[in-house]
Amino acid sequence: MKNKLLFYLILSITTLSIHAQGITYHGSKHYNIKVNQFNKEGSLPDNAIVMLGDSHSEYGNDWNRFFPNARMIFNRGIIGDDSRGIFKRLNQILPYKPSKIFFECGTNDLSHGWTVERIFQGVVNIIETIRKSCPQTKLYVQSLLPLNEKIGAWKLLKGKEDMIIQLNERLKNYCNSNNLVFIDLYHPLLGTNTKEMHHEYCRDGLHLTNKGYEVWANIIRNYINE
Repeated sequence: MKNKLLFYLILSITTLSIHAQGITYHGSKHYNIKVNQFNKEGSLPDNAIVMLGDSHSEYGNDWNRFFPNARMIFNRGIIGDDSRGIFKRLNQILPYKPSKIFFECGTNDLSHGWTVERIFQGVVNIIETIRKSCPQTKLYVQSLLPLNEKIGAWKLLKGKEDMIIQLNERLKNYCNSNNLVFIDLYHPLLGTNTKEMHHEYCRDGLHLTNKGYEVWANIIRNYINE
């Protein structure tokens, strides 16, 4: 009887251990669809340029339209993604040693109610992982974008303009101290209000219009072409 109980105890522990080892990051339905899509698309070609981030990157759709001479830009943005989700899917990008990565992240982390410090550390974790795994890849760290609550208020981001500014400043200082390129998307997208995205660039209080993406593309054009 004792041996039987011992057997079931060991079996239970082993089963729990196996399940624990199999636990992975569980994103939204859209996150999982996109990750599966990227898996099906397979490896990235040599000299690929990657737009890595959240909805701001994904809604850019085919970034090649802005840069006809590039033709090698791959959109790896996912709507709703945060620093945890992006970190978990770096294995779809880094093994292929892309020539350039344009990285933006942080807005959805803010919507979780996280502190500036926690978000900053999550973003830096991704940056450091990219640098260690792909030292030859040119990494461009892009700022968070402004909001416009007059056009549309996002409940989980309401009143967090100052946190966006703080995060951008932390990221800028980090990049300056670590010989990284920091790209300021925030200020070129502002209107007359120093904390508010220009109404022509903002379609819903958070995301960009076509004009907004044209501004973004013009900001990074020299980096794409260099």
